[in-house]
Amino acid sequence: MRRIFCEGPNVLRGHFTPQGSKNGVLPLLAASIIFDSVIKINNVPYIEDIKTMISILQNLGISCKFVNNSIIVDSRDIKSFEIDWELASKMRASFDLLGSLVFRCSKAVVPFPGGCLIGNRKVDMHLWITKQLGFDVQIESGNVVVNDFDENHVNEEIKFWIPSVGATKNATFLGMFVSNSTNKTVIFHNVAIEPEITYLWDFLIQNGANIYYDEEKRVLKIGPSKLVHSSVITVDNIPDRIEAGTYAIAACATRGNIWIEDNFDKKYSVKNMLSKLWEVLKEIGVDISCLHDGIEVKIVKPLSSFEISTDVYPGFPTDLQPQMVSLALSVDGVSVVRENLFDDRFVYVGELLRLGADINVVGNKVATVYGGKNLKGAPVRATDIRGGAAILIACLMSEGQSVVSDVYQIERGYENIVEKMSKLGARVFEEEQKTLTKSGQEILR
Repeated sequence: MRRIFCEGPNVLRGHFTPQGSKNGVLPLLAASIIFDSVIKINNVPYIEDIKTMISILQNLGISCKFVNNSIIVDSRDIKSFEIDWELASKMRASFDLLGSLVFRCSKAVVPFPGGCLIGNRKVDMHLWITKQLGFDVQIESGNVVVNDFDENHVNEEIKFWIPSVGATKNATFLGMFVSNSTNKTVIFHNVAIEPEITYLWDFLIQNGANIYYDEEKRVLKIGPSKLVHSSVITVDNIPDRIEAGTYAIAACATRGNIWIEDNFDKKYSVKNMLSKLWEVLKEIGVDISCLHDGIEVKIVKPLSSFEISTDVYPGFPTDLQPQMVSLALSVDGVSVVRENLFDDRFVYVGELLRLGADINVVGNKVATVYGGKNLKGAPVRATDIRGGAAILIACLMSEGQSVVSDVYQIERGYENIVEKMSKLGARVFEEEQKTLTKSGQEILR
């Protein structure tokens, strides 16, 4: 088991190029199942969640290889519609394969998902939508079993009660199956419109899907589709807005400056996808310059305390909430952070307290942060992907040595984080944790 050692305090300065989006490539991998073509996805980070998804696809009999930051997928000889329980327990996104498996195989067996333990992340909307679309849904031995489509029981117009990202992904593929089977249009209201979702739709549209979406009205319409048949379909993954935001916040928290490279298409540029973050940082005194090829983040004056509330896109992203709490620790005064999407998202706060943070969490929904106090290095544990990133940012700010364990949580979402932080001037390094057997033999764990 690896640990990250951090000698603080640090100041992050330099040039940063975001990895490909973790949350962008996962739905593209799900989409690869529905095509009778080889799919090549470029700009893919080699991180734990991607490795797990590759293993899940391979376990289904799908050819899936990672080569030079690209994934090449060939689903034409898929052999199974049942996802392995042990693999599914490692990541929540495994459940997002339900819709594409049904599209391909007319049925699916998918275990209840694993991943980050950040509260009540139910799949009841996924199951409800699947039933509304005419499928039989059963729960058997911890698995969701979907089969027996009945076109006489299809609800052709469905409204989500919340704009769920995962449910929107599954609804997309299920809707395509239903529309092709019935020759009718299926309409979904109140869908998620995160960039990773609209990019998935754009990719599907470019390759034959009969999809129309309206971001302002949160409407998705799916008609009968004739997908492209090609030897190879190539798609470039978008930048990871959450990774970019994490490093921008880390630079602010350490009173440094950072240049974030940004050369992607305008709609999916970091500038556009993180517009809410730039707005908040400007309000508290950060100097943000959004140029044609990048974003410059500089600290030119004392920062002020703040209040933020998470919301669905285009609101403030919940995946940057923990990092903002760490930033609040560096700012004099009282800041308030409200979490509106997930229960127990503040589980990481207990680790920040080990560093000397003064934070009060009420009802797992509101954190009051008393900032401007000196933090001291300590042993801490990464609780989840984004909470782990927040803990590491706090360690960068702390005086003395901190040791972060359960690093695999961070590595599920961040590629080469120690190397990247080191290039920005952080005094961090990674080391395997050693232990002794009963016989005294030293082993790695």
